Amino acid sequence: MSARRKDLGDEFVATKAWDTALLKRLLVYAKPHKLLFLQSFLVIIVLFGLELSAPYVLRRAIDGPVMAAVDLDPGAGEVDNSPYLEGLARHAVLYLGLVLFAGLFRYLQVAQLGRTGQAVIHDLRTHLFGHMQRMDLAWYDRRPTGSLVTRVTGDIENLNELFTSGLIVLAFDFLKIFVILGFLFWLDVELALFVLALTPLLVLTSLGFRGGARRVHRTVRARLAILNGYLQEVLSGIRVVQVFRRERRVSERFQGHLAAYLKANLQTILLFALFFPSIEFITLVIKGAIVWNGGLSIAAGALSFGVFFQFWFYLQHYLNPIRELGERYNVMQQAFASSERVFEILDTEPQVAAAAEPARPEPLRGHVVFEDVTFAYREDEPVVENVSFEIPAGATVAVVGATGAGKSTLVNLLLRFYDPTEGRITIDGVDLAELEEQHFRDRVGLVQQEDFLFTGSVRENLSLGRERAGDESIARALAVSCADAVVGRLPRGLDSEMAERGVTLSTGERELLAIARALAGNPRIVILDEATSSVDSATEARIEEATHNLLRGRTALVVAHRLSTVRRADRILVMHHGRLRESGTHEELLAQGGLYAKLYAMQFRDADDTARAV
Repeated sequence: MSARRKDLGDEFVATKAWDTALLKRLLVYAKPHKLLFLQSFLVIIVLFGLELSAPYVLRRAIDGPVMAAVDLDPGAGEVDNSPYLEGLARHAVLYLGLVLFAGLFRYLQVAQLGRTGQAVIHDLRTHLFGHMQRMDLAWYDRRPTGSLVTRVTGDIENLNELFTSGLIVLAFDFLKIFVILGFLFWLDVELALFVLALTPLLVLTSLGFRGGARRVHRTVRARLAILNGYLQEVLSGIRVVQVFRRERRVSERFQGHLAAYLKANLQTILLFALFFPSIEFITLVIKGAIVWNGGLSIAAGALSFGVFFQFWFYLQHYLNPIRELGERYNVMQQAFASSERVFEILDTEPQVAAAAEPARPEPLRGHVVFEDVTFAYREDEPVVENVSFEIPAGATVAVVGATGAGKSTLVNLLLRFYDPTEGRITIDGVDLAELEEQHFRDRVGLVQQEDFLFTGSVRENLSLGRERAGDESIARALAVSCADAVVGRLPRGLDSEMAERGVTLSTGERELLAIARALAGNPRIVILDEATSSVDSATEARIEEATHNLLRGRTALVVAHRLSTVRRADRILVMHHGRLRESGTHEELLAQGGLYAKLYAMQFRDADDTARAV
């Protein structure tokens, strides 16, 4: 369906200049707000009527009192001008009233169209964001965060223009052109024929603008998404950038993305610079022809001054929408370019699909079984292969292995961020793919290696909107996790605001709060990816106690780094190159003298030596 440019990758999306199917999809979001659209259209109609009425009043004033005063014989002595002045005053007051009402309705037009557009894009943005939250991690792995932010913000905002200065106004402009053309023929057929003969040149120039504009606008949107993606990446990793003195290199790459974005925008500017003078020249040619022929008709007595003035004002209203066809088309193209990018996301279904009739086992005991599980992020490159193991309800299984052994993949599979390529995972005998996702995840506690704290209060970070995590549960979780001391030191306790990612807290404090967050939901299954960061001995002791309390009585899969957690585990799995190589208790694996014994020697001997030295 879509065409792509190699240098822009997935960011460049293009179909057709005019896509009726795409427009119909956009109108689906407009349908619930049809009353707002009707109100907008009525305001435009009233404004159009006022704009047509004002020139008619001028015509009556010119051909009435003004021409009557001009036709007076200067040699007839003193003449009473009061009737002409009164007539002129009445027309002037009426004209002023029409102009004031037209100004009021122009305000109403802008306000009503803006309100209508915002209502539509509010629904579309809500739908898009909700859809993105349902997408699986594999989809996010392929897309920069900044690019997705551009889709939700800039691309959706472009659609606002579609409903404010694009679709409704464009439809009415066509109506206006035909109505005014009819009035021009009614006023003077000969002048109207001149206008009609020169109109195709104006229309062709306006529409000729569309081809280049369409491609340039799509390129601009794609370049902006790439720029935002890189900017988000750099700002997220600013500490690494500064520590490794990569500011110059980062700035050079940013300048490269910025230069490409600038080049795309300059192409747009060039198109407009060529387009508007061309349109203005043709408009002046049409007006010049009307002045010449109108002047000849007035001199011949075939046309009155008043009719010519009315014709001239109507000509302005006739030319303006034609002259703005290019701009309207520009708005439509921006909207189409953005809508294609938005609907590309909405048309992408999660690879991890919900079951047709999801199961909700209650109570969830937490008996986990991996049955011959194989998984590959890329086809034919399995990172986990034929892995089978069992975690009895309430037991703790630790997973160890070198980097890249597949430990984190097991965690992702158990959380159902991905589905196995082969094999299956069961919970209490039910295939994980058949479980209702919300029901299952509501009973899972997760502590990651790099715990994410959101901007907001500590209370909001601990509850995350879960009904099971009320004030009592939070208080109990803080006490059990030893995180109550962390909260107690904050100026407003649970109501203290967190900075982005919780950067104002230490690594140990963030980990304690993450354990408290997992405990607050009273989970049946715990997934723990222990942090490797160094903390002081007091914090280390609190984290170990909190971890022990978190795992007690719960089914747990632990990617273990701390020696204490490994020793406490009911079973230890040793992963190597994506395969389960060894399984047993700490003592059994040491006695085997295999991979675990080697890992233990490499990773934990130094810790034992340090402890003995102390």
